[in-house]
Amino acid sequence: MYEKARKMMIEAHKGQVRKITGEPYFSHPLNVARILRRAGFSEDVVIAGLLHDAVEDTSMTDQDIRQIFGDVVADLVASHTENKALSWEERKAHTIEQVRTGTLEEKALIVADKLDNLSSVKYALSSEGKSVWNYFNRGYNQQKWYNEGIKNNMEYGLNPAEIPPFFEEYAHLVKWIFKRWFFGVK
Repeated sequence: MYEKARKMMIEAHKGQVRKITGEPYFSHPLNVARILRRAGFSEDVVIAGLLHDAVEDTSMTDQDIRQIFGDVVADLVASHTENKALSWEERKAHTIEQVRTGTLEEKALIVADKLDNLSSVKYALSSEGKSVWNYFNRGYNQQKWYNEGIKNNMEYGLNPAEIPPFFEEYAHLVKWIFKRWFFGVK
């Protein structure tokens, strides 16, 4: 099923590129799936990582995912799909709440996505400096609020023994980008 999801995702995101790096968009869902797989999550969670942006950014629907990959995958993707009718602030506040109250799998999907996104920001900071924030509809302060909100809520309700190692990697990256790098402490 993984290979089927990978092929569908690549086709669905065909022609799309990442806003910072300009690389083919499908590299991002592949990275998210890789993070989840390395952390030992089930195939359903890894497949949800591949498809996490499909409903939001392509012609693929929730029903398509549900029919082909089942309710578990579709429900995970739905838990991470933003309602584009809402404002940016409302959508991001909803994601922060989802990461606070969600299951371990839902939290992991969100954090893996944000970890890969911030990894791209870190890369761009090294070559473009503070102008990297111009790629975003909302700049440094709003990105800081959002990513710190994810970081501050991702472990809520979890047993310390079940927290995936990449949560710590994300927390470190949030601190580095939004505190240390911005203020020149590298």
